[in-house]
Amino acid sequence: MTKYAPSLPIDIWLLVFAQVDDDLFLWSTCRNVSQFLRDCVDEFFAHRVLPGVLIDLFYSDIHTISGPEYHYVHVPMVFDRLERHGLRAVFQQRAYNKLPRCRMTGSLHGWVPFIERYCEEVHRQRPIIHNKSSSDAGRPLWEQEHEYLRNTLLIGEKDDYLLNVGDMTGIARGDRPPFYIKIWDIVDDTDLVGLTIDCERREISFNWRKTLNLFCRQQLWIGPINDFSAQHRVYDKELDAVASLYMDQDLIFTRSGRARQKRLRPWTVKNKHRMSPEVRLWTARRIDNEKNRLKQYLTHSNLLPLPEDIDDLEERVPQSLAQDHPDLLFWPWIDSDTYFIPPRRSAPAKLTCCSIL
Repeated sequence: MTKYAPSLPIDIWLLVFAQVDDDLFLWSTCRNVSQFLRDCVDEFFAHRVLPGVLIDLFYSDIHTISGPEYHYVHVPMVFDRLERHGLRAVFQQRAYNKLPRCRMTGSLHGWVPFIERYCEEVHRQRPIIHNKSSSDAGRPLWEQEHEYLRNTLLIGEKDDYLLNVGDMTGIARGDRPPFYIKIWDIVDDTDLVGLTIDCERREISFNWRKTLNLFCRQQLWIGPINDFSAQHRVYDKELDAVASLYMDQDLIFTRSGRARQKRLRPWTVKNKHRMSPEVRLWTARRIDNEKNRLKQYLTHSNLLPLPEDIDDLEERVPQSLAQDHPDLLFWPWIDSDTYFIPPRRSAPAKLTCCSIL
């Protein structure tokens, strides 16, 4: 970048930026012209864009509600202020006025095990957590009930249960971050960089510039056109194959689908053996559905202050989430009443030398 500052003062540049329709262009192009313009764009985003950014932290009620039917728990967050000389953006919790298929108001305390699991999955440093209350050291509630429900429900109910609990326990796996970020009218699950959580104050904070960099980089890669027939590089052959088999190309073969595959590829290469390709396809479909749902419901007009009795909610929070259950991660099942668990791979036989007399 050049070290020479433009002659126009910052106030004029802010007025100019306000007339530009493409904020992504400002961040990805204008911001890289010079240090002065970078400061101008940062100032513009801090006062014009950040106040409109919304965060949705989500998990499930599998630790608080008995099965066989579980639901998502969504924790919406709105921008509140900047801290540390404008480096970190602080967001505060709100409540949804209306959100279908969500039956309880969540908490940061309930969300913590999920974000900790996600950081462990992707080998990222855990967030800094303040005022974390005590957790339940026992097995998660759903895991205590799982074997009984799996073996006693009727055939159709059993299938519905396994799909539902597989969905809920898949939250915070490496291919399913437990959060969404909405900037402009775009919802995505790119990372929240340098995350800090204050459970008591119901606040999170993160490095907003680095977070926006990741978000804008992915949107820039996606581009303005979704060409279903375009030939793009394949980042996940197994996912492509199963999507073609089930005629689900409208999700996987788009540029947004390719962009997500590219971002997740390091995790996928190391972890795809843990589950069937069908399960990863279902995960991609669920994420796409949630993004579309949050486009509609994650709006300032649909958010309310937290109710006064919010602290009265008795939410059961485990210290850590359960490990993988093969009967939830491999499909198809052998038949309607028997569930496939992959056999353990035996170690290859060692060759021994012998002498021929």
